Amino acid sequence: MTTTAENKLTRMLSLMSDLCGVLKKENTLLKNQRQSECKALTDQKSKLAAAYAESFAYFAKHADIVKALPDRQKRVLRKASVTLGDLTTENARLLKINIEATNRLLNAIVQDVQEQTHAKTPLYTKRGSMENDAGSPAAISFNQVL
Repeated sequence: MTTTAENKLTRMLSLMSDLCGVLKKENTLLKNQRQSECKALTDQKSKLAAAYAESFAYFAKHADIVKALPDRQKRVLRKASVTLGDLTTENARLLKINIEATNRLLNAIVQDVQEQTHAKTPLYTKRGSMENDAGSPAAISFNQVL
């Protein structure tokens, strides 16, 4: 294996390790319902994922390099790939759960607001008199104890 290929393999393994670390942090935050803290990891995760995709593309084009690796390095690469795949799957599942929960909450809020808006409550007319929703006049009384 050439020095360039060794450097690229080392870089890819390093990127995989870093990406696994970020995914572990984010998954833990999502499990503990600390979504606001996940925002700080988004940029880092995106950059690492893009760099990893680039490294992976190189080895996808040059499969002969991976085939020529010693068994020990193949096992390390396989283990890193499985770990990254598992963490990515878990991350996707947790993000989907959080998105669905947020959507349910927002829908409940919207529904509540709509129900309150359509409730039959007394209204003031342009002339200052009071009516109910059906347009019938409503009785008003004042207590003038001072």
